[in-house]
Amino acid sequence: MADLLNQEDMAMMGRKKFDMKQHHNLCLDDLVSPNDLYRKIEETLDFGFIYDLAKEAYSHTGQPSFDPVVFFKIELVGFLEGIHEDRALERRIKDSLAIRWFLGYDLDEVPPVHSTISRTRKDRISKVLYQAVFDHILGICIRRQLVKGHHQSIDSTLLKANASLESLEVLQPRVLEHYDKTVGNNPSESSNAPGPTVPIPSGSQRRDAEAKATKKPGFSSDAYYKASASVDEACGIITHAQVDDANKNDSELLRPIVRGVKERLSQHSLSFQSLATDKGFYSAENLKWLSDQMLTAYMTPRRLNAIEGDFAREHFHYDKENDRVICPQGKTLRFRQIDHKLSHLRRYRAREKDCRACPKKFLCTQGKARTIQFSIYENLIVDALKRSESPEAKAAHRLRNIQAEGTFAHLKEVLKFHKLYCLGLQAAAKRFMMGCAVINLKKLLRFWRHHCQLFCQTLRFFKETIVNQGNFAF
Repeated sequence: MADLLNQEDMAMMGRKKFDMKQHHNLCLDDLVSPNDLYRKIEETLDFGFIYDLAKEAYSHTGQPSFDPVVFFKIELVGFLEGIHEDRALERRIKDSLAIRWFLGYDLDEVPPVHSTISRTRKDRISKVLYQAVFDHILGICIRRQLVKGHHQSIDSTLLKANASLESLEVLQPRVLEHYDKTVGNNPSESSNAPGPTVPIPSGSQRRDAEAKATKKPGFSSDAYYKASASVDEACGIITHAQVDDANKNDSELLRPIVRGVKERLSQHSLSFQSLATDKGFYSAENLKWLSDQMLTAYMTPRRLNAIEGDFAREHFHYDKENDRVICPQGKTLRFRQIDHKLSHLRRYRAREKDCRACPKKFLCTQGKARTIQFSIYENLIVDALKRSESPEAKAAHRLRNIQAEGTFAHLKEVLKFHKLYCLGLQAAAKRFMMGCAVINLKKLLRFWRHHCQLFCQTLRFFKETIVNQGNFAF
């Protein structure tokens, strides 16, 4: 009886049999979902513009090369899938029906191998072409009114290089070796004449010589590149992206970023009026330059601490016309010297007899005379300090925290762009440029489809409430 029940239970249990067929009567297009992300990208972006941009990189003779459109689609797939190693990307392309459809490779076609992808990226496709692809997608975003251009949020981050501190090679000046090759082999020359030293960098990476070892709060000591970006206020579209040496200060990068943003926005007749940065991008020279460019900067200046004493700088009056400083007791501090590191800072010092007779000297200085420094851009610094405490500045910095810092968070956490799997500054710039283009494309898909839905809803409402009630033909 139990055997009979078991047989009945087994009869009700389905068992899938898998028999490999040699031939299939199917179409790859039928196997890809109508709502697939890659279908939406294909509908939104016409990749034909890449052929016009890339034709100068190819010869008019020889065998046909790897399709540049397919290459850039593979680059896009790598970021969307969070795969940045070419071997893993090759396996993913083989396994995915949607990616095969997107790239134009049928089921019986062999997709590109990892070596073809890496060689094309390194030798064939230049940074200029990556920049052109980024600009093209940005242009689409601007034409679809996703970019206002008035206000920009600027930030930077470190990208882990394809190297480590263990591979750091410290190189010493080879003076003795150079001496043996020159003076040592020529006894007729004066033995007292020193040979010129050979300029050797203090440190370099054996694997990636252009990566720089650096340390920053929130990052471990390692080899990095520095990536910077400017983000528009409207929908968070990236308007500029660049990669530099990791040991460069943010203040050195501000002007190239601003020039790049202005150049792109001016091509579409958009005006650039204000920007928000963190303290790292601040310098008095940058503040003066931005003022000359008629740009409002929401950045907090670093307060200049008094060299000595308890009286704050606010208690002293800077008389720029007469080039002097008036202390709280009405005494004059005369100009002494310019700061050897920051040329915009001027140092002033009181006379010893004035400080000796001052009843509040014990609150001012322990030395013989008070010394203080002021900037030649003092008025701009004071205005920037006041502006940094305004509601507009607080709103601008909140927006920057969401958009600029959020963009880098999306790049690293969602697109898995934690580390560079390439060598050299130019290759790093290519990868970062492509990552920013992918972020813009994702926002284009999201916001533009949302705008289209709102337009259709508005159109439907107009038809139902107005047109149907009147004598309009719609």
